[in-house]
Amino acid sequence: MVTIKDVAREAGVSPTTVSYVINGTRLVSKETQAKVLQAIEKLGYRPNTIARSLRSKKTYTVGLIICDLKNPFFAEVLQGIEEQLNEKGYTLLVVDTNYDAKEEERAIETLLSRQVDGAIAVLGGEGNRNLRTFRERNIPLVLLDKRAQGEEWADTVLVDNRGGSRRLVEYMFSLGYRRVGIIAGPLTTTTGRERLEGYLEALQSFSISRDDRLIRIGDFRRESGYKIALDFLSSPSPPEVIYACNNLMCLGAMEAIREKGVRVPEEIGVAVFDDLPWFRFMDPPLTAVSQPSFHLGETAARLLLERMRGRRKKRKEVVLDVHLEIRCSLRNCERKGGGT
Repeated sequence: MVTIKDVAREAGVSPTTVSYVINGTRLVSKETQAKVLQAIEKLGYRPNTIARSLRSKKTYTVGLIICDLKNPFFAEVLQGIEEQLNEKGYTLLVVDTNYDAKEEERAIETLLSRQVDGAIAVLGGEGNRNLRTFRERNIPLVLLDKRAQGEEWADTVLVDNRGGSRRLVEYMFSLGYRRVGIIAGPLTTTTGRERLEGYLEALQSFSISRDDRLIRIGDFRRESGYKIALDFLSSPSPPEVIYACNNLMCLGAMEAIREKGVRVPEEIGVAVFDDLPWFRFMDPPLTAVSQPSFHLGETAARLLLERMRGRRKKRKEVVLDVHLEIRCSLRNCERKGGGT
């Protein structure tokens, strides 16, 4: 039987690209599309998902609930998920909730009504009680990027939020900074809470007193980073560094800094948890904690495939390491290009 990999080999593209052409889930160039269609015709490949579903009593569909698809971080996560699932013949149904609890409830109901074989969820908060319906219906669930309170039965894939945040803040202290203003995410989320905990642990390790005026809580969106940074810059004793706990809040903070005409790093330092490809090309390049976003998605999909195939029953939690990218947005330009 001709497989999607055979078609990919004949066309000289990846199995994921073949899936995009067949399912129309992504735009590809006309040249690539022509190569794939020619290979399909030459090899006589005929996907028959309906017949396969009837035989197996499965839909070969996986649901993805994501809290903010506009965030470039999640775009890379999505690529990792899609690559794994497409290779195994699964179609991914994506629902964006935009950090709205009601939209999250509707997303869960949508996936359940579509009879998905499994689901991956990037939640906006600590979790939704409707998630338990997945367990009641014996539908495997993987929680990605954040834990969900009371849903310890689900597999979980995270990064070392606390450790990465602590390493970044300790690095700032090693450069001589003492007043580090943090723009944390919502404390109802794993990422918001643990990154703040890492900041507080760094204070303790350097015997620096906590100053609540330097601790502000945002919502992971650009607007909150902008408003909090303006507030920091307008205070009588502004911080020496602004540390934003995700990429969008950092972009908002940088907008406020530029608007005020404050020079980075000469007058204020900037650092961010969550690197983006273009952060290294900004002026100045931003010091950042880099997350393995593609690997996060890839790992979540692999865990889900294991559960859907019945190869593992015991819950698993995977915590991936992060990397510190040292650039010129702090007092360290002589060390640019480094990393730990």
